[in-house]
Amino acid sequence: MIEHLKLKVFKAINRALLKPVFGPPFSYPFQRAWFEIMATACLVPKQTQVTSISMGSVQVEKVTSTQPSDFKTSNKSQGIILYLHGGAYCICSPRTHRSLTANLAKHCQMDVYVPDYRLAPEHAFPAGINDCIEAYQWLLNQGYRGEQITLAGDSAGGGLVMATAQRIMQQGLSKPCALVLISPWVNQTLPQKDKQTDGIDSLLRWSNLEKGVSSYLQGHDISDPLASAVFADLTDFPPLLIQVGSEEILLADARELYQRAREFNLDVTLTEYQDAWHVFQLQAGMLKLADKAITEIQQFVTNNSASKKPAQPIPLKKTQLKQKILEQT
Repeated sequence: MIEHLKLKVFKAINRALLKPVFGPPFSYPFQRAWFEIMATACLVPKQTQVTSISMGSVQVEKVTSTQPSDFKTSNKSQGIILYLHGGAYCICSPRTHRSLTANLAKHCQMDVYVPDYRLAPEHAFPAGINDCIEAYQWLLNQGYRGEQITLAGDSAGGGLVMATAQRIMQQGLSKPCALVLISPWVNQTLPQKDKQTDGIDSLLRWSNLEKGVSSYLQGHDISDPLASAVFADLTDFPPLLIQVGSEEILLADARELYQRAREFNLDVTLTEYQDAWHVFQLQAGMLKLADKAITEIQQFVTNNSASKKPAQPIPLKKTQLKQKILEQT
């Protein structure tokens, strides 16, 4: 009962304070400032630490768990996560997603690097992709191997994960061990716009996504696989975990990417969380459903990383399946 009430409260907050501001008619500077303020309401777990570093020309937040661990190894032997935040390619930052990235650092017991990549419309496609590639190349230059690096991201950040992975494969770089996509936006043609109302979604509006497409691509082909990964060649891609809420307009994107991955015989898991909204994982520590999603990510990342480092899971009684739908508890 309490969990059910929490779900209602969070959705009401989204509809009252976030959805009306996320998109037109508000300017991007206003949206950016508003989401920075609202992010302070999310819980950042204790025993985590945030430092600012430079990865070449890209500024990055490094989020680290400070929990005592019996597992002693050099940093270069551990798995790490390169996390690409969402925000329709135009807003948000490592700070707005700190509750999510800190939970990943804590429960995966891995350092999480969060690039502050350039945003549109000031920096159009493919500036953000270039920044993410530079950050990945920096990690390789530091001595990490691709088999130690998980690429993860939410919403537009999920799109950037797929674009970055394509560039990595095209350039012949050491490929990451796994991809984690949270509510990914991977089809900028917006095929569902005229088929589904955005009333079901407590956060996203079609008008927001339309503005994001025009601001980010600025006339570039919307079906370019680097912009819309559902059209990409996914040959030899690493394992994918896709998480999505049942009450979001990007549900179709997640399903379409899942089917695309299956066409290439990839190791792919799609989990649909019932009664959940866009990137509900930001509420980890406050919502059991978000905790379950973090646990699933932790298990997936640990199982696929070259570093089999013991993690700190949130209890989860759930059999892992290739495609599943989770009910709230």
